[in-house]
Amino acid sequence: MKQSLATFKIISVLLLFTAFVGFAHAETPSIDSTIADSAAVDTAQKLSPFDHLGHNMLLSAFGWPLGFHMLGGALTYKFSMENNDLMVARFAARQDQLVYGIAFTPGMMMGTFFPILVPGYMYFFSDNRALNNTGAVAVQATAVAFLYNNILKAISAREHPDAKLNSGERSRDFKWGFFRRGVFYGWPSGHSMTNAAMAMSIASYNRDKPLVVAGCALYAGYIATSMVLGAKGEVHWFSDAVAGTLMGASIGWYIGSVFYKEKVGEKQTPPKLTIAPLFYDDTKGAVLSVRI
Repeated sequence: MKQSLATFKIISVLLLFTAFVGFAHAETPSIDSTIADSAAVDTAQKLSPFDHLGHNMLLSAFGWPLGFHMLGGALTYKFSMENNDLMVARFAARQDQLVYGIAFTPGMMMGTFFPILVPGYMYFFSDNRALNNTGAVAVQATAVAFLYNNILKAISAREHPDAKLNSGERSRDFKWGFFRRGVFYGWPSGHSMTNAAMAMSIASYNRDKPLVVAGCALYAGYIATSMVLGAKGEVHWFSDAVAGTLMGASIGWYIGSVFYKEKVGEKQTPPKLTIAPLFYDDTKGAVLSVRI
């Protein structure tokens, strides 16, 4: 019975989320000519998840989102060294599991399936061109975030929390290298990162619709909270979710911005500052380029 109820809740939230985004796209604000013009462009041109892919992959990692990636790393260090991760994990382990299960299990399930179902429905199955274009943006942002997250997990190999074994040392247990613990153990939270990227790409591409932006932000926050407080706090450390949300949100907002500027006819300008990795023979490092 409980399992059926949980399934019904998940399906209901999926339908509500999709209907919410679709309704936002169906609105036509006649008082703003700029928005009306952008809507006309959005209807006329169908986007592809492969548009600007190379550019967006590079600058999602080494453009201005790099600052948020670095902030996520710095906060992870702070929260693990000061035992904030441990305190949150122990708090989650002490809570009533029935109540917390009802509150956060749907979020964990949504975080697993929504990055596939929501962009997939919008891009492949919807008959609304504007919704198709939003889906294309969300597909690309989710895929880029998923790729980067798996790279980070493969080299960080962070131990997961355990309700009975949690300690400060466990929260600081990273095994740096390649595939030391596969890609299922590691930092940051993949659910938080991919869902934040999906949600904020939708918000960025539809920034002229405040309800969509607010709904997407709340959704990303709920998923991150569910990954920390659900399942007795054994899924991810607090800093995993914080870092994943910061990284995913910056990736999603950047990619959504690129497509939004194209939608409204704003001229794309290359970034003034970019950082790219350098791997050549025995030379390894980074290249900083400044556009004057």
